[in-house]
Amino acid sequence: MATTIRQVAAEAGVSIATASRALGGSSAVVEATRERVLGVAAALNYTPSRLGRSLATGSTGNVGVILPDVTNPFYTSFLAALESALGARDLGILVGDSHESLDGERALIRRMDTQVDALVLASSRLPDAEIVAASHRLPVVLANRRLDAAAIAPAGLSQIALDVGPGFAQAAEHLHSLGHTGIVYVDGPPQSWSGRQKRDTLTRACARLGMRLTIAPTVRPDFEGGRRALEAVDLDDTTAIVAFNDQVALGLLSALREAGVEVPTRVSIVGCDDSLPHGLAWPPLTTVDSSSRTLGELAAAATLGEGALRNTVPTHLIVRDSTGACPAASV
Repeated sequence: MATTIRQVAAEAGVSIATASRALGGSSAVVEATRERVLGVAAALNYTPSRLGRSLATGSTGNVGVILPDVTNPFYTSFLAALESALGARDLGILVGDSHESLDGERALIRRMDTQVDALVLASSRLPDAEIVAASHRLPVVLANRRLDAAAIAPAGLSQIALDVGPGFAQAAEHLHSLGHTGIVYVDGPPQSWSGRQKRDTLTRACARLGMRLTIAPTVRPDFEGGRRALEAVDLDDTTAIVAFNDQVALGLLSALREAGVEVPTRVSIVGCDDSLPHGLAWPPLTTVDSSSRTLGELAAAATLGEGALRNTVPTHLIVRDSTGACPAASV
């Protein structure tokens, strides 16, 4: 049976209230008494009740984290970094998966509203107004998302964004240098803020380089979505594909292999996130590194009030074996 604070107080010869204040670090307890209570607590292996502490302080000791797809390795690294930093401060996390659903994300926010001290919304699909409304009720950290420029961010809202511009511009320049004259971009969800940044970057880069850009939709930004997206790609006129993320790229590689289309001899593929375990993609995937671990660390710092309200994670292209010379250029 777990040791109670009543037992600690009795063993230390103090009241329960004094024991609670000593364990909570209150300055109202003299040093000698505090040391005696802490010594007894350690000897009895006493662990404070999080529920009891929340009733006493009004703080839950928990942070809510809402993800669009918990199975995506990008969010696995993000979550690991976030949990490590918050856990070091004795904060727990409640994780919710919206399954790429606006209604799902709304329901999770309502459910967590009174159960957490702060919310971390990763790649939120919600409109700006709903995010701002949530931040009036409790602190909110936006990860991989910014409000539109016209929106006014309240004091309780932090924004940690990936700067996909450099990485996606480098992807277009890399493909151009290999002789490709056009790019098919396999897009993400319509509500995705980062998807819009990727589209805009590729549009500007292709216009500057004189390359054609075709946008192909996905049903979902995952492996199966990538496989199905290939159905909308004209393989007779496509030599280079840039995917919304690595999961979509992995699905494309699978579907191309089944169709007998060689990568990169016939079609070059570029992913985004550098989230796949070594050896999972074949050939090894050229991708835009977006450092989800750094994103998680910065989101944790913002949650703890130790980081900037606005911060940016840079991106860059990692060239591997899934991109090669355009077939026409190598003849």
